[in-house]
Amino acid sequence: MTSKRCSFAIVVLAALCGTAMTPAQAETTLAVELAKSYKAVLANPTDTAANLAYARLAEQAGQLRKALATYERILLYEPDNEEARTGLYRVRSEIEPTKTLITVSGGAGYESNPLQYNTDFQGDFKALATVVVEDERRLGDQRWRTVVLGNAEYFADTYELDYGYLGAQTGPMIETVGGVTINPFIGGGVSSLENDYYFSEGLVGASFKGYLGGAYQTLRVSAGYRSFNDTEFPDMSDGFFADAIARISRPSVITDNDVLVFIPHVRWSAVGGADLGFGIDTLQPGKFFEWGAGFMYYDDVVDWLTLGIGFDAQQTIYGNYQTIDGNDRQDWTLTPIASAVFNNALGYQTDLALDYRFDWNHSNDDYYDYGNHIFEARVVTRF
Repeated sequence: MTSKRCSFAIVVLAALCGTAMTPAQAETTLAVELAKSYKAVLANPTDTAANLAYARLAEQAGQLRKALATYERILLYEPDNEEARTGLYRVRSEIEPTKTLITVSGGAGYESNPLQYNTDFQGDFKALATVVVEDERRLGDQRWRTVVLGNAEYFADTYELDYGYLGAQTGPMIETVGGVTINPFIGGGVSSLENDYYFSEGLVGASFKGYLGGAYQTLRVSAGYRSFNDTEFPDMSDGFFADAIARISRPSVITDNDVLVFIPHVRWSAVGGADLGFGIDTLQPGKFFEWGAGFMYYDDVVDWLTLGIGFDAQQTIYGNYQTIDGNDRQDWTLTPIASAVFNNALGYQTDLALDYRFDWNHSNDDYYDYGNHIFEARVVTRF
């Protein structure tokens, strides 16, 4: 990208100065103009016009780090300058190196009522594992992001809950004038249940990420279609779904090292099938509309310990389940959450995470009232 820009700038200068100018002469001319522009900046470091002119020439010459430093300097004394802000994100995107982050998590847990029964419930232990690969790199002139996700849960006795998922999504990263990064993506995945093929899905969507109020704010929207294994799961039928979730963060609420996160979420499903009665997946079978919001508060108490506490509430309105009096089934699920992360407890970038939540579901059909205590201990490592 840098060499292309530089070559283009040389050709333009050659055209402006006449056909007799060779590319080498044009390159020399560009270097002279860049030096003159730099002197103008030195003469008046807060002259916005002079700085912008120098940053443009530095970009044309392929000297992206000089251009980046200049855009940053402009924004220090003129934070609302749109050209400088746009240039900053554009250049930063170009010089950011290829990076791949792999996060592996594994551990064990216990659920007091994994089948979410109203009465006569029985607890069970489980093993859980998650692998996430996040890759960002340039493909031609465009920066590209790819995410691969795999997770699994296996229970000691409740085999009908044994569940696995493998999926991926990929798409370009587009920097906007306002400093928001848009990542439209396509993806898909495949799932297993009871050690049999369960469903496959395709999805499209977009994520939005921007830095505001001292922290990154994100929004993710997606829609997809699921196709089920109707041989092993004949009660299920294919269908569409859509969801959206945001994370709005505010740092330094009480201490210098804390952050408060607001997480609104909404989901719609037209997937047909019976209510399996347990939370094997973030998208339950059935036709429903679900909305809610959660709060999480995290504080780095000391370098080696991060504590978190939160609460989530959501309402689910079903379209294909009715109560005995003929009304649509409606559930409220209230979930208090607590966590403790022992940072680097097991080595560099290897944490020990302890999580607890209590799912309390209250329905207008008493049969679906339940409570479920969930404890998990995980080792999380990144490389």
